[in-house]
Amino acid sequence: MALGIITSICSEAGLHVHGLYPNLDISAEIGFKASALLAEERPLYGLSEHFFSVDIFGKDALRSDEYLESFVAAGKNIPPGEKAENLSRFFDISYLKYLRDEVVPRFMEETLKRVLAHRPDMAGFSATFNQVMGSLALAKRIKHVSPDTLILMGGANFDGEMGVEYHRALPEVIDHVFLGEAEESLRCFLARWLAGEGREGIPGVTFFRNGRVELSPGKPLSDMELSPIPNYASFFEEAFRVKQATGKVFNVDYIPFEGARGCWWGQKNHCIFCGLNDELISYRSKSVDRIVEDIVLLSSRYGVVRLNATDCILSHRQADELFERLIDLDLDVELFFEVRSSLKKEQIMKMLKAGITRVQPGIESLSTPVLKLMGKGTTLIRQIMFLRWCRETGVKATYNILAGFPDEKPEWYSEMAALIPRIGHLQPPSNNFSLIEMHRFAPLYERRESFGVEQYCLRDDYSHNFPENLVDPLKTAYFFRFRYKENGADLSYLQPVADALSAWIERHKGKTPPTYEYCIGPGFLQIRDYRNGEGRIMRVAGIYQDVVLLCDEVRTRMALMQDLQPLYPRETSDGTLGRVIDELIEADVLMEEGSHLLTLPIGHRPRTTRQLRSYVLGGAGDLIQENKETALTGA
Repeated sequence: MALGIITSICSEAGLHVHGLYPNLDISAEIGFKASALLAEERPLYGLSEHFFSVDIFGKDALRSDEYLESFVAAGKNIPPGEKAENLSRFFDISYLKYLRDEVVPRFMEETLKRVLAHRPDMAGFSATFNQVMGSLALAKRIKHVSPDTLILMGGANFDGEMGVEYHRALPEVIDHVFLGEAEESLRCFLARWLAGEGREGIPGVTFFRNGRVELSPGKPLSDMELSPIPNYASFFEEAFRVKQATGKVFNVDYIPFEGARGCWWGQKNHCIFCGLNDELISYRSKSVDRIVEDIVLLSSRYGVVRLNATDCILSHRQADELFERLIDLDLDVELFFEVRSSLKKEQIMKMLKAGITRVQPGIESLSTPVLKLMGKGTTLIRQIMFLRWCRETGVKATYNILAGFPDEKPEWYSEMAALIPRIGHLQPPSNNFSLIEMHRFAPLYERRESFGVEQYCLRDDYSHNFPENLVDPLKTAYFFRFRYKENGADLSYLQPVADALSAWIERHKGKTPPTYEYCIGPGFLQIRDYRNGEGRIMRVAGIYQDVVLLCDEVRTRMALMQDLQPLYPRETSDGTLGRVIDELIEADVLMEEGSHLLTLPIGHRPRTTRQLRSYVLGGAGDLIQENKETALTGA
């Protein structure tokens, strides 16, 4: 996305620009599986950075052999399982030295030749968590051969004091760092450069003078319409080049697009672990017209029908209009968005019709107290309601479970472990739980004292990237290792949750994942429960049926009484309704949290909340209300 936007801005300015994706070359060299692990597995981030640090500073200056040996030793502590099996190759010292001493130097030399073949006036790098040292290593090589080439750095891991510190430490390598969003600052920079004017004082861009870094504060892009549609032509050219050279084919599964930046929820209540800084968290969105236009143009231009929104969160104000516009397109595009789990069922059903088949709802926990610690502004029962609706409608929800928060209590996780088998028919998280991390800009970092953080330092796997005293590690770090004052090292209370999550995830990998659903018959519901073991079938009718259907969305006992009083005046006044609810809870058809109730089985086919209420309280429901049987039968 970043290189695509930068390419478009440079083209607008009349410059010849070419985007390079050397990650494709090294992926072809070491294999797709190894490359994917280095790119995506957090435990390998610092290791992958270290290989390129050695290219800059040498093995001896970084005590590289010592680092690799300690890394391999630490690998023995990873519990057995699929993750350990996948990572096992990276705990082989001979393989690590092969990557460091042979693959990376050869790769860097070949990449340098490709860069210099373009005879660039400037070379720009966009870097995230494990791309900083590779960028610096290539930049140093470029400067050594072509000292007049301007080196520009940007991206998430050059933001804030990180970028300033890198520039201070390496002024012979870096000419400018672009902090934060760079559309406006890059346009200004290019205009001055083309006019032969000085480049100092551009907001958001560093300038090194008289032994120190100067910086005028920048600001985020206020008008998202000023961000150009990204140009991905270079990526496809690069993929074709690598295919011609190596025979390795990069199947483009999806391409990214952007509708908004920032987080409207985070502006009100910043989640404890979220690494959006105070400036970038401000929510800004393109118009619906522009979002749809970008989706259509990118899909048409590159022949790809799957697109992923890079947005942190879908606009709650634009959602309905966007869904309707996408439905009107009547295309078979498949889209991904990050959403808040407060979407209504009708919206989720529209979302699927609109081609949004995958979402990341930010579930994060299955415990209301833990969600409260996070600042999520929601509850367990509402998270489960969202997962029910996604499973019923066919929208795939991708989410994670986090643990290790300040002041969390073991009993919360005991309750979570007991809950998981009850919701085994719903979409499990992508992986087992992860311990919360401290990221720069997150409230856990910015307000660490208020959370009881006693110690924090650079994460261990990043500790051998620079010679001693060259940089301040607390200024360059994005990931930190930390410890709470009151939090002991014993996290054994998390093991039951880990076991329950593992079983849940594994069951959904099988040919027949667990199911729990109800089917609407004439005057009754058949409930089929195949969450565990051989299963059971129940039949409910009358007031039992109506409670189950009305609790498709979270309801309170009082709300149910008000809904059902016209249909069941006696049952709602003599205590029968309360007993019905209790029986359904005992039968594990309903779950209860505080005063709130929710049906656990999902509908055999999706119906909106409005349709279900109409079925019970009027409309189609009138056809069967003659059957006043109040029964729950089955085994």
